[in-house]
Amino acid sequence: MTQVGGLSCGTKRVGPLALFSRITQPRLAVSFAIAGALSFWLPDVAIHIYAGQNLTSRHIWAITILSPITFLLAYVFARRFARHREFKWLGTAMLLGTWVTGGFFITLAATASGTGLLGPGGVRDSLLLIASSVIPGVIYVLAAYDGSFLALLAVTVGALFLCGIRASRTLLTVGAPSYNKDSGEKK
Repeated sequence: MTQVGGLSCGTKRVGPLALFSRITQPRLAVSFAIAGALSFWLPDVAIHIYAGQNLTSRHIWAITILSPITFLLAYVFARRFARHREFKWLGTAMLLGTWVTGGFFITLAATASGTGLLGPGGVRDSLLLIASSVIPGVIYVLAAYDGSFLALLAVTVGALFLCGIRASRTLLTVGAPSYNKDSGEKK
């Protein structure tokens, strides 16, 4: 790993793995990413397996409702564990796991309907789909094809909304002047 010396900060790591060197609990982050991926995509895959080649709008609505609900339940359950371990990036890890593994789970869901791994392109096309889903934005196109676009959008927008609420609370509590109770003066 390349290191660069700075004037006031000492040395810091640079390079492709510099981001991962800042993560204090990488195993916990990966565990939460897997939990987020499984909680979001397993209802989608289960509904695709159940529907087979007869996927209708009722199935799409079930995916749209069930996937965000299971993701939210997993988040609530994991939040207690994350607080106990002092892990501060739970939502980010879970959402990142959902985005990054989307191509894999969409391929599994497509296989249930006779395409995906069983389609004309088979494994080659499926591997290309999985690899391309790591590119930001591609997962939304794949989710639109799969029928889970609204569910993925709801989870993403919901997470951004909660992040904005927490940030505004933090700004309001940090920015407010504190007063001395005895004299009524600002500290």
